[in-house]
Amino acid sequence: MKVLCAHDLRQPPVRHWLDGCGEIRVFRGQPGATRKEGGVLSVALDDGYASTRHLLVRRAVDAFWVSDEGSTNGTSVDGRKLEQGEERRVQAALLEVGETFFYLRSQVRGTHDSPSVAGEPMTFNPEFALALAAAGRLARRSHDLLITGETGVGKEVIARWLHQVSGRRGQMVAINCAALPEHLLEAELFGHLKGAFSGADAERTGLIRAAHEGTLLLDEIGDMPFTLQAKLLRALEERRVRPLGGEREIPVDVLVIAATHHDLRARVAEGKFREDLLARLGLLPLPIPPLRERREDLGLLIRRILLERLGGLERIQFEADALRLLLLHPWPLNVRELRRILLAAVDLARGEEGEGPVLVGPQHLPLRKTEVAAVHAASMASAAAELSTEEKQLRDRLVELLETHGGNVAAVARELGKPRTHVQRLMARLGVDRKPE
Repeated sequence: MKVLCAHDLRQPPVRHWLDGCGEIRVFRGQPGATRKEGGVLSVALDDGYASTRHLLVRRAVDAFWVSDEGSTNGTSVDGRKLEQGEERRVQAALLEVGETFFYLRSQVRGTHDSPSVAGEPMTFNPEFALALAAAGRLARRSHDLLITGETGVGKEVIARWLHQVSGRRGQMVAINCAALPEHLLEAELFGHLKGAFSGADAERTGLIRAAHEGTLLLDEIGDMPFTLQAKLLRALEERRVRPLGGEREIPVDVLVIAATHHDLRARVAEGKFREDLLARLGLLPLPIPPLRERREDLGLLIRRILLERLGGLERIQFEADALRLLLLHPWPLNVRELRRILLAAVDLARGEEGEGPVLVGPQHLPLRKTEVAAVHAASMASAAAELSTEEKQLRDRLVELLETHGGNVAAVARELGKPRTHVQRLMARLGVDRKPE
């Protein structure tokens, strides 16, 4: 699937199913030229850095054979350029064609369809899409649900989507079960009458009743105190709550979604979680894969995060080296880490030259310095080694102007009569490093 184009984030990610395809050819052309016929998928790219004959992928039984078709800028597989005439076998890989990135997978199981938000798919991962669709059907029928996944995968985001698709009239109310001691957590969930305990100077409804006709998210339920789990189970079974200090049970209509990063079956074996509560919540658990296992979603996520911050994608571009780093990074902290790094990178890039167009380079990514330096150095060496005479003259001119203007790229761009982002892209392509001001 097509993940992103570095210099034009407005181009949406596209998934291409390879059922019945023996060959995939990728080339520069009008998007309307993309077609599938006779077992060949032809993918046209709106990318001036791609060639009219660029990439050939041949399908094997359980893998792909990838080769470059003599393109001008070459093809990279997982960040390493293919040698002339080389054919590389891959099962899953990040491909770089011009400044457009693809993620290729040989074996997938799941649905071709995916739930969407604002007209855009929530995921391109077929297995995750299948699990989301099943959870959505259960939410619409008010079944209690359990979301599992590593820290930072976006469990609350999925819970809010489930609340939305459930069609419930009430609000979504969330509580972190690990954030409060047992006596306060019980009062927060079930409410209390005035005078029920020391400090209870007013009646409190409680979050379960506050979520009436809506959704209650019990985040990090694996850390809920064991003794409180029995009371929660009764409330789920009866759909009634009794406030602390009260004698009357109050009926509630609530969709309950629990979320945890724990393996609850392991917690049950350790005596820290009730098996009957797990059976109540885990009818059809919704596991959210870690980001490293759903790399095909990186384009969707990057666009969504940047749209939230910027409101549009017209004024932002990536150097190919920077986008490659993002797409190859293992993301141990998942979507939370991606959001933090992306937003910091945009602010660092924007801060250098004011509020003009933003070009994010490797130097703006708050990743490990050794990782960024290695990719940046390899790119510079590769660019410098392959320059034509005309390109070398342009490179020397850029170096001279940067020295004259103390490394101020905006001043160089004004003298050349070019946009700042155009000059920055030339610097990256020609192996020109910015001098300190």
